[in-house]
Amino acid sequence: MKETQTIAIWPAPGVAGVEAYRVAKPDGRIDLHLDGNEGAAPPAVLLELIAELGPETLRRYPRTEPLEALLAARFGVSPGQVVVTAGADDALDRACRAALGPGRELILPVPTFEMLERYPPLVGAACVRIPWPAGPYPTAQVLAFVWSRTGAIAVVSPNNPTGAVATARDLEKLAAAAPQVLLIVDLAYAEFADEDLMTPTLRLPNAVAVRSCSKAWGLAGLRIGYAIGPEPIIDWLRAAGSPYPTSGLSLALAARRLETGVAQMDALVQRVRQERQQLFDVLQRCGARPLPSQANFVLARFADAGRVRDGLATAGIAVRRFPQRPGLDDALRITCPGDERAFARLTAAIERAYQVDPSAFRPDASVREERT
Repeated sequence: MKETQTIAIWPAPGVAGVEAYRVAKPDGRIDLHLDGNEGAAPPAVLLELIAELGPETLRRYPRTEPLEALLAARFGVSPGQVVVTAGADDALDRACRAALGPGRELILPVPTFEMLERYPPLVGAACVRIPWPAGPYPTAQVLAFVWSRTGAIAVVSPNNPTGAVATARDLEKLAAAAPQVLLIVDLAYAEFADEDLMTPTLRLPNAVAVRSCSKAWGLAGLRIGYAIGPEPIIDWLRAAGSPYPTSGLSLALAARRLETGVAQMDALVQRVRQERQQLFDVLQRCGARPLPSQANFVLARFADAGRVRDGLATAGIAVRRFPQRPGLDDALRITCPGDERAFARLTAAIERAYQVDPSAFRPDASVREERT
């Protein structure tokens, strides 16, 4: 048993009592990981670039400017409007540190990406949580809580873990009604959505868009994210972060992937959209209650999510459970693999788990009625 070491110093108030981010993993041998929302693996030929780069890439401090210029050209903005970060979560952290502090608040529709609830307290700010269990983004409810202490509003679309989305009109209403507030628009899953909110976000003077190479591009291991917005806001984010947020290898590999992998990424997105609907249908047929999703996953509610998770784990498949997240104790988030064989294996395992334990799949009527 691990002993707790006693020390004489105290952490900052925002850190005291906060546990590090951890994801509970199911027992058993897992070889199909559908719990992290990673995209399909990029082609192995991408690794050949490492030999081309040479040892200077390892010896020198990395420069983000080439990748920022590439992204700026892709989205039709100036390079000064782009900052590359250590994953999208680093960009979100910087945005929170840039806009929040003691006496300020982040308005956050929940449930959503877990780290967005963790960043504000680290800088002495508060979270105002607005329920968003499903359906349209709660624009009116969010605006009802805007006041002089509101520093930022989060818009995660598609939302993680529900898959729900906001609209361009939602963004316009928020920006117009709260011009003094930073809109943090998390678009990590935007490639999979019916509407990519990048263009409407870039039209707003008080919004910053955050994106990732971890999902549709399949580069989660490189830790490449980025933020795009008005140059003064992006300057804040640069100042709020470290000078060399990610490695030269990651930057070079990400640039090559973005330059050469568009067709493969588009094909993956189309494949995932098909799987998403088929997965929704399978779960519904088995008695679970899946939520409509525009991301690369489906969130579904069960009578006993733990038993279903464990049943899939016996087939070597990991899905995400949220055992200590309010409102998600009965839910599983299942990533669409984007691969025909893997998807067939997933659906067969779900149907087999249902045949073995059908009572674990059906939320009781009171829960179903309350959350509809």
